[in-house]
Amino acid sequence: MKIKQSGVSYLSGTKYDKMEKIWSGPKSKEIYSRDMTVGEAIVLQLRKTPQRVIQILESTGESLTAQEFLDHSMALAKNMLEMGIVAGDIVGGYAKMSLHLGTVMLASFLCGTPVHGVFQSFEKDIIANIYATTRPKIIFCDAENYKNALYVVQKLQLDAKIILMTGSTEGVLNIKDLVKKREDVDDLSIFPCTKMTSSDTAAILSSSGTTGTPKGILCSHHAMLHNVPYLNATMDSVLMCFSSMFWATGVTHFVQGLLYSALRIVPDRPYRPEYFLDVIKRYKVTHCFATSAQIADWVMNINEDVIRTALRSIDTLMTGGSAVPQPIQDKIIDILSNNTKRPGFVMIYGSSEIFLGCSINGGYPYESKAKTVGKLWLNREVCIVDENGKRLGPNETGEIYVHTPNIWMGYYENPKATAQAKDGKWIRTGDLGCFDEEGFLHLMGRSKEMIKWISFQISPQAIEELLEPLPGVAEVCVFGVPDLAAGSLVACGIVRTPDKEGDLLTEEMVNEYLESKMDGLYLLRGGVYFIDALPRTDTGKVQRLKMLQLIEEEIDR
Repeated sequence: MKIKQSGVSYLSGTKYDKMEKIWSGPKSKEIYSRDMTVGEAIVLQLRKTPQRVIQILESTGESLTAQEFLDHSMALAKNMLEMGIVAGDIVGGYAKMSLHLGTVMLASFLCGTPVHGVFQSFEKDIIANIYATTRPKIIFCDAENYKNALYVVQKLQLDAKIILMTGSTEGVLNIKDLVKKREDVDDLSIFPCTKMTSSDTAAILSSSGTTGTPKGILCSHHAMLHNVPYLNATMDSVLMCFSSMFWATGVTHFVQGLLYSALRIVPDRPYRPEYFLDVIKRYKVTHCFATSAQIADWVMNINEDVIRTALRSIDTLMTGGSAVPQPIQDKIIDILSNNTKRPGFVMIYGSSEIFLGCSINGGYPYESKAKTVGKLWLNREVCIVDENGKRLGPNETGEIYVHTPNIWMGYYENPKATAQAKDGKWIRTGDLGCFDEEGFLHLMGRSKEMIKWISFQISPQAIEELLEPLPGVAEVCVFGVPDLAAGSLVACGIVRTPDKEGDLLTEEMVNEYLESKMDGLYLLRGGVYFIDALPRTDTGKVQRLKMLQLIEEEIDR
């Protein structure tokens, strides 16, 4: 239903201003003052529900009440301050999900020391590349990657302490020794967070570019407090997410659970589809985030009745990070169709720069429409802009620009990248899209050339730079191949040199060479294709987007 008033078209969930060519989502007031920080808000909430169980570690069943969680976190925060850590220092998180990963997050909020989390399976040189800019003063890691953390500290010559989260290593500090209850930390005013405001940085998230130059996204307390993923969650909800604090989804689940005193299940064993579904079933999870690859994994490899039974408690199953193929969406919606609770399946589109969602497809109180990314998230404004900076109207495709009331300070010590990501009040997403007449947003591709495999952003240029020196390679172009489960697989087209080395070059040689140079996350799972020439424009620029078509034509021939 559409109502026209004073030149503005009001759509259900999305409002379009024809004069300004701006789409707006529903409006909501801010809950917290501009002086509030995440640490203060969490402490104030948990003190209201001291005996309530708010966390369970899945592997052991060990639980923490709100008061126990506070005792651990405030003790750790006090110990960090006594180690010489001061507000503004960076805390490194190189650890998997565990009993006290949340403790580290809250302690850091209290100390005013943003956590810069990295994926626990990254190799040491990737970690060194990421931490070369933020240079953490503490690195929390697991015993299994302690040597990698030590390598990073030595390589970067960091003045940083290493603290183990799980396992033990002789002579190395352990988190268990730092979270024991202290009687001198009950007064919240002793912590630096009480002297800060919501515009200060709460955490640092890694942007795309882990194979090239990563950027540290500064996430403010304001953005974190006013962007919870589930609008219909309550104190009685049970939340679960397999994402660690490397991902924005992991951070938002952690924060919402504490702000609501809701129960959060911590799945600390490696992901398997059967394990994921079993945890949901045993703990009667109501609100859960799963990646598109995980959902495709369930649908393609698990019996439908098993999935249906496991998800019976689900109120909201949220996904994001990469597109979910429509056949997978249809299947999971059907599986959830006989649940007594709603809204069921929800897809979000967004970025870490805006801290979570730009739009949402399905979910209370939003509508859904197939083959779209839904309508705009709360307090979002979007315009569609062409290559000349001109705003476009409905059904016209251009780059998606987003504005939110959230405070975003840009990228850590990277003013050039920050300036490139902004256009006045707008944040440039690098994605191409358009709105239809009903106010639903359609994604049409990426203006950026990043390849998204599962939820990892992969730089094609970085892989090309590694392959170019390989004997037998004349030219190389890396591109993405669509994949039902992973979103995209990394592939490359190679023009061989016209000599013996070129004649002898094989796919196995290319992959072995690449594996020796970089982390296994970024291998050429989409294949290596030997071609006569790369597709180019009239001016000689390689047309990356035409590579897939060229390869398909070569295969057909």
